[in-house]
Amino acid sequence: MTTAPKFVLAAAFTAVVVISVCAADQPTSKEVQRREMKKLDWFVGHWKGTGWIQMGPQGRHEFTQTETIEAKLDGLVLVIEGLGKAKEDGSTVHTALAFVSYDPRANKFRWHAFTPDGQMETEAKVGTDTLEWSLQIPKRGQMRYTITRNEKGEWFEIGEMSQEDQTWRKVFEMTLQKQK
Repeated sequence: MTTAPKFVLAAAFTAVVVISVCAADQPTSKEVQRREMKKLDWFVGHWKGTGWIQMGPQGRHEFTQTETIEAKLDGLVLVIEGLGKAKEDGSTVHTALAFVSYDPRANKFRWHAFTPDGQMETEAKVGTDTLEWSLQIPKRGQMRYTITRNEKGEWFEIGEMSQEDQTWRKVFEMTLQKQK
């Protein structure tokens, strides 16, 4: 056997080892998803509290709210189920189901929500103790919701509306305490 084939075999073997070592240093897509989703671990649990919503000329309405957040698929997806009841008569004023996930290809969190009025999908912005998403409401403007874990560990959420994306006015506020 000549030295050329030995050299080629040695070079090929070295290339395979280098590629394997480099690949081992790169996190997989699922590892990236899990790492990003861990930012929302504080959110998982059963929450209960109160809030208000400004309903145009009908005025401000107060409600009680429950939210159940579960991590599914080994932490890759959060499932959020909310139910709001009017304080005055106990009627349902809000019911929704949402899914939050991280898309490693787009480097973005996704918010996909369902209500009796329809569904929407948008980008979610996740920070330290915060989760924000927004949606466009035809003929009314932009709605933005921001959930923050406050200094008491509570879920504090506000909803704001803007017709021109510059001036925002608060139309919703809710504070929930973790039950378990």
